[in-house]
Amino acid sequence: MERIIEQLKRFNNEQPSFIALGEELLKVNFNNLAYKGLLPKIECKDNYARNILTRDPIEVILMIWPPKTESAIHFHNGFFGYVAVLEGALDNIEYAFKNKQLKETGGLKALPGGLIAEKDGVIHKLMNTSETGNAVTAHFYYPALDNLNGINIYDIESGRIGELNDKALTASWLEHESCFSKIEENAFTYLPYHKHKTTSHRIFSIIPKPDREFISENISAYYSEQAHEYDFFDLEHESRRTYNKKINVLIAEELRNDRISTILTLACGTGRRAIEIKELTGLNYLITGVDISSEMVSIANRRGLDVTCASWIDLKLGDEKFDAVTFLYAFGHIPSREERLASLKKIAGHLNEGGSLYFDVFNVDDKNEWGPSAVKAYEKGRYCDLGYERGDVFYKKVTGNEIAFLHYFDKNELIQDISLAGFNVSFVKHIGYVKKSGEILKAANEGALFIKAIKK
Repeated sequence: MERIIEQLKRFNNEQPSFIALGEELLKVNFNNLAYKGLLPKIECKDNYARNILTRDPIEVILMIWPPKTESAIHFHNGFFGYVAVLEGALDNIEYAFKNKQLKETGGLKALPGGLIAEKDGVIHKLMNTSETGNAVTAHFYYPALDNLNGINIYDIESGRIGELNDKALTASWLEHESCFSKIEENAFTYLPYHKHKTTSHRIFSIIPKPDREFISENISAYYSEQAHEYDFFDLEHESRRTYNKKINVLIAEELRNDRISTILTLACGTGRRAIEIKELTGLNYLITGVDISSEMVSIANRRGLDVTCASWIDLKLGDEKFDAVTFLYAFGHIPSREERLASLKKIAGHLNEGGSLYFDVFNVDDKNEWGPSAVKAYEKGRYCDLGYERGDVFYKKVTGNEIAFLHYFDKNELIQDISLAGFNVSFVKHIGYVKKSGEILKAANEGALFIKAIKK
């Protein structure tokens, strides 16, 4: 930490901007710091603890967050800074306050090495969601604060706004009443994210991009969290229902013409779609399923299917071969291009000669989806420096807790990888998802991509 403090003294002779401070901190390897002896003592297991290392010229603070602790929602008025995660993970949730209404507007999760930006004027809270582990963070603020006097904090349960005074040690409602200059009762109403957004899902970035094991575990948890309502959700939302139905019909038509006897269904889920496609074909082929969620697999097996709980890349199938493979609504969950190519090659290895692969992915150019936003974040938010590939997105249901990963695909790059894996592309169809759901479209910047590939 001493090296960082010395490094930040370059701002003794100049007033740092928000961008300049960020650029300086990006030079630091936060995964290789000596700080253990500087950690503050935890006085209250329900609140975080601070140790201010310096205020000259940048305020540098080490904080430790016991499990399930969080700051109050608070307002940065007249100062800015960054938070570097050293241990554990920290969620950053942002809000907007207008006309006596507080709205949740966005969020992200930072892992060790991640740097959270806190602009002047931001309203946010930081939280350690772990049930068992501490989080440790380093905070860098300018201008340095002598104390927390004048900081406003918000209580969404009661609608209170409290103004801290110079006795307060943390931005928390756990502070004694003597640590407040004033508390205004019934000062606002709170609007959660899902109450003012019409979408069912939200982007929730993880920085830096975690490894494949972390991503796989989170995807499994994401689908297990909603396994028992997944089919209802699929059928309740007209755009998804229409989109899925169109693809089911297209696959059934192709399979019927090929007169298959065996099919491997990757990301089988609850098995509902695999059964629907089979019924549409009128054929009596054998279905072998694979899914990463144990809860989904349990439901599929109760429906009479033979489904194994595993990630596709790790599953051992021996020399087993199939006439066709489906990989619906899930190929984009594979976390890297390298692993996606390996997955395609593995699929080819388990297909009979001339066998077909059917899968759909989200189009990075679809103007009605997250693809363009993902590209913007990648290019302007320096996500390329955080391990992201162009088109990567992390997200969660607006009413859920678990975070999933999805990659949005460049059509030409995808076709190239399909060919490299030993397939010929039979067709790539643009099918409307959010808008013009279920329609086959011609515009390159509309619709998801549905692909049929034939093993060479």
